[in-house]
Amino acid sequence: MRDIYHHLVKNAPDFRRHSDDDLSEVSDVCGEASRAVSNTLTLIGNLMLEASLSEEYSNENARRDMMLLGDTLRNLPRLAEALEQNSCTANFVLRQRQGVFK
Repeated sequence: MRDIYHHLVKNAPDFRRHSDDDLSEVSDVCGEASRAVSNTLTLIGNLMLEASLSEEYSNENARRDMMLLGDTLRNLPRLAEALEQNSCTANFVLRQRQGVFK
């Protein structure tokens, strides 16, 4: 399986060419998206636990949902890591411009 993290980070924009406002926006959007992915994983876990405790949840529905869950869980963690990496890189470039690193 190809790893989504490397494709997203490798193809990330060259943050040095962005304005400070653009970098702040990229950092905020990527950070928020990373947190959303994390929250989604928690939600999926909660829903799966509730479904497993329900007596009306058929084996056929469980099998279908487990396949969908597996596909989602396979990609979301690395996607979140790539988003977090882009957020950190944008912040780093901003701080570098502000003279925090010398």
